[in-house]
Formats: sequence, C-alpha cells, structure tokens
Amino acid sequence: MKITLKNGPKITKNKNKLTIPSFVCKRGIAPEVVIDLAPHAGEYVRVWLDENMTYSTDKHKNHYWQVAELQVPAQMYQSKKTGKIDEHGFPITISEPIPLELPEIRLFDIEEGGIV
Repeated sequence: MKITLKNGPKITKNKNKLTIPSFVCKRGIAPEVVIDLAPHAGEYVRVWLDENMTYSTDKHKNHYWQVAELQVPAQMYQSKKTGKIDEHGFPITISEPIPLELPEIRLFDIEEGGIV
C-alpha cells in the first residue's frame, strides 16, 4: 500500500516494515529508509526526520520534522508443531511470531507543516 504526501515521499507499508523513499525537501535530500517496526510492537510510534536528514523513532529528543505516526499492533504468536515428540510422548511445539499488519498511518506534510 502506497501513501503519498503532497510535498513529500510515497510511504509504503508491508507487514511490519515502513519504507520511505529518498526525496528532496527544503533541507536537502532525505535518503531512502526501511524501518522495521517489529521492535515497537504494541507502541505508538512517531517517525521523525532530523536536521541532518536521518530518520529516528526516538521519542526523547528534538527533531526537525515529524513524517508519520501510527499505533503498531501488539505482536501475536502462533503455535507450530515441530514433528518431534518429547520424553513424555507429547508433541513438541514452538511459538512463531505472526507478521504485523500496520494500520493506517497519520502523515505530516513537510513543506506546509500540516497534517495530510
């Protein structure tokens, strides 16, 4: 799914990854970045572009421009049989994470400073 800002990048989300392509703004050229949001499962996340044209999800420092924000869903797991049996005759299972599906993203327009 592609999301377009009026004066910014086309942001793509795929499972737990957010891709922001390279784009030009008043500060210069912002590089392409792929942000894995799996470590932020269950959190409200803001993606920032800093004055040195790097991206950050650090909520404890000042930033130049807030690019996007979203609620990352909690990580869910599914049990999967390994095909092996333990010493008591029970099947051995493992828990595997289910890929995250990112919800709607709130975007901010870099040139106008407004919400898109």
